[in-house]
Amino acid sequence: MANKVKFERENVVRVASELFWKKGFHATSTRDLQEAVNMRPGSIYSAFGSKEGLYSESLKDYTVQMKAKIEGFLSGSETVLGGLRAFVESVVIKEKDCSPSAICMLVKANGEFSDKDSNLHELGLDLSAQFENYLSTLFEQAINNGELNKNITGIEYARFFQVQFTGLRSYFNRPGVEQLAQPMISQMFVLIKSL
Repeated sequence: MANKVKFERENVVRVASELFWKKGFHATSTRDLQEAVNMRPGSIYSAFGSKEGLYSESLKDYTVQMKAKIEGFLSGSETVLGGLRAFVESVVIKEKDCSPSAICMLVKANGEFSDKDSNLHELGLDLSAQFENYLSTLFEQAINNGELNKNITGIEYARFFQVQFTGLRSYFNRPGVEQLAQPMISQMFVLIKSL
């Protein structure tokens, strides 16, 4: 029974995550959540404490899922950069039409919340910093493997990667530019190697 409850909770968090990612926190009503996760408001509040509690778990889960996706591509590649490139290609090209939003959920969260939503604002910033540190360790590994030069640090590579990746996701939300995806992703990785 405990495993069933855990599975159902994980499923509710994933479904809610898709909805929050698509609509944002403020535009997602309790009724939207109720219909999406097939739970009554009282059950949602009992399980997660509040809409904010469910959003917090969803945002944390999104971050875990992104890391797992990257790890999957890294495990199938001989190099760190090869794995990261496969990840970028997958998100920008293959998954473009099946993602709830063209904008990363963390980026969306950091744009949505202000000081008045201090808990969610702080959570978004904290998760973004953790994700940047995760990327930094990957780029440090790439430096140590000789894939990148030592002119800049792993954190500087991670920041550059995030800016490029976020820009590509946003740009390819436009119609009629699909043929530019591979050349622009190639250019991104040429630039990373030239830093």
